This record gives sequence, structure tokens and C-alpha cells, in this order.
Amino acid sequence: MSKIYLLESDVSNYSSFLQTNLNIDESIQSKAMGSKWESFKNSAEIKLWLRNNDYGKKNYQFDISSSMSPFFIISQLAFDKLSDILEPRGVFFQVNTESKRKKFLGYYPTNSLSECFDKEKSVYCEYPKGLVIDETVLIEKNITDEYLFSIEEDISRVFVTEKFKQRVEEAELLGFDFSNEVRTS
Repeated sequence: MSKIYLLESDVSNYSSFLQTNLNIDESIQSKAMGSKWESFKNSAEIKLWLRNNDYGKKNYQFDISSSMSPFFIISQLAFDKLSDILEPRGVFFQVNTESKRKKFLGYYPTNSLSECFDKEKSVYCEYPKGLVIDETVLIEKNITDEYLFSIEEDISRVFVTEKFKQRVEEAELLGFDFSNEVRTS
């Protein structure tokens, strides 16, 4: 099997989005985490504001923002280049940004796999409402998706494969961060 990575964005070199809604319970991130990888409809407008990168600069040069994971913001270009991977594995939402030139979409993955979480090798704490996972180890033989997936035990992380990374690199998409490789057993 190929390498597995967390789906993340590079917030050091690229700006990212946050939702302007101040009530955390009504945020799209909270709704996404609460749906536990099941598809849902969003009735509220998702208004986003642009956050500075780690160097204090703002721009729309990125193609992904993961700052509201498991709800992601992707550029129209990323959608055009990756829609064959993303559409069967999730749902899209309209988002409202202040960008005049570049269009962005919200994306929530719904492709949850079971029996991929290695409880013996992962580091986590168990609580009444679920697990808080510090370090994920995945069972390689149970990973059945070749591009993008989540696991039912974790409501916030999305994983991608080497094939997904390769597609992003071939499309020359900006802002993806593949530095967090996930261990497998």
C-alpha cells in the first residue's frame, strides 16, 4: 500500500479561512463533526474570512484550507482537477468569501471506513461520547480506498493516499501539506 497522510493545508506559507459565525455550536465545523461522516444539508450561508499566514500575510493563492477540518475549503481549480476523486467521497457547499477573482467551495468528506483504526498501537483516550485520538495508527490491510477516506472512530481527521498526493502535485495545486504521514500496521 502507498503512504497515508493527513489531509491538511500549509498555514505557514498560505492564508486560510475561518467561518465568521461566532457561535461554535452553529459553525459548519461543528455540524460536520456532529454528523460523523454522514451527509448533511446546510441551510445557513457559510461566510468566511481570510486569516493571515504565519508570516502575517493575506492572499488567496492557496487551493485548500483545512483550518475548519473536517470541513475543507477548496478552490474552483482544485475542484476542477480533483472532482473525480472528491465528488464520490463527499458533499459540496457554497461558501461566501471576499475574494473577487477566485471562487471557493466547501467540501465535507463522507467516505468513512471501518476497522481501520489500530486501537492497540494508536494513542488515544476514551470518553463517553467517543475517542480523543492523539496519534493514529491505521490497519493497512483494511484500507479499501485508494485516494481519500476517514475512519469512523475519528470525527475530525481525513486521510489521503500517495495517489491523492500525486494528483495534487501533477495539478500543481497550492497550499496542500503532506508532511504528516500516518503510521500503518
